[in-house]
Amino acid sequence: MKAYAQVYPVTAYATGVAIPERFPADPEGQLIENDFNWAAQNRERILAEWTRRYDGKSEAK
Repeated sequence: MKAYAQVYPVTAYATGVAIPERFPADPEGQLIENDFNWAAQNRERILAEWTRRYDGKSEAK
């Protein structure tokens, strides 16, 4: 984790490694709040919207 934290400051646990240059002072503050329960309950709707928006960019199956 310490080696990883030298390049990516958000890790699974505190490493004590300084935040790398060019990162915001509080990188965890840049993360979104993600409601996994809501996402699970709305999975089909999310997948349908994702398909509508982006499926044209996918490789043909």
